Amino acid sequence: MTMLQEQAVQMIQDMSDDNVGFLIEVIQRLIPKKTYTSVIYPSQKPDEKMQAFKELVATRSEAKKYLPDDFDPDAELEAARREKYGSID
Repeated sequence: MTMLQEQAVQMIQDMSDDNVGFLIEVIQRLIPKKTYTSVIYPSQKPDEKMQAFKELVATRSEAKKYLPDDFDPDAELEAARREKYGSID
C-alpha cells in the first residue's frame, strides 16, 4: 500500500459512521457506474452479467404465463393500495 493510500485509510478509520456513509456516496458519484461496478464486482465478467440478464428476461416471460390475459398491474396496485390504506378523499 502506498503512503497516500495508508493516509486515506487512516483518515477513514478516524471518521464517524455517518461521515463514512457520506464519503461512500461521494465516491460513488465520482466514479463512473461502469468502473464502480467493476471495482465492486471484479470477478464478474460481462458475459456473466449478460447471461443473468437473459435469465431474468426469460423468467419474466415464464411468469407472465400464469397471469390472466386481462391482467393490469396498475389496476392491481391501485386496488391493493385502496384495500390497505383506504381512501384519502
